[in-house]
Amino acid sequence: MEKEQKQAAKVQMMELMQTGHHWQEAATQAGVQASRSTAYRWWQAYRSHGEKALQDGRHGHPAKAREPVLAWLESTDGQAPQTSSRQVQAQVEERFGLRISITHLNRLRAAQGRVRPARRKEKKSGSPRMV
Repeated sequence: MEKEQKQAAKVQMMELMQTGHHWQEAATQAGVQASRSTAYRWWQAYRSHGEKALQDGRHGHPAKAREPVLAWLESTDGQAPQTSSRQVQAQVEERFGLRISITHLNRLRAAQGRVRPARRKEKKSGSPRMV
């Protein structure tokens, strides 16, 4: 569901609750998944502040990696795609002063089509297990 669709569904749910529908019925009709406590927290905010209270203002980690970082990452990965994410993380921190998690770097690299194959650890051959 897109951000605008989620917003519209929440508003529809709140309007249904305003007209006396049970929170579960309103959520089902609007196509929203929410717990009882979340539904009533949204409803309280909606009654106090209107539709604006239902907007999800979170942006997440992608806001950290703006255009200069993304462009640098793309050019760097294009030149040396075998570079580990740990090394790239250190370079980003040194060059841009940003600490981006390796998990997020891996997501960014995957979105650009730059994924290193995972290294598999070989099993150690030890003494045979007795069953």
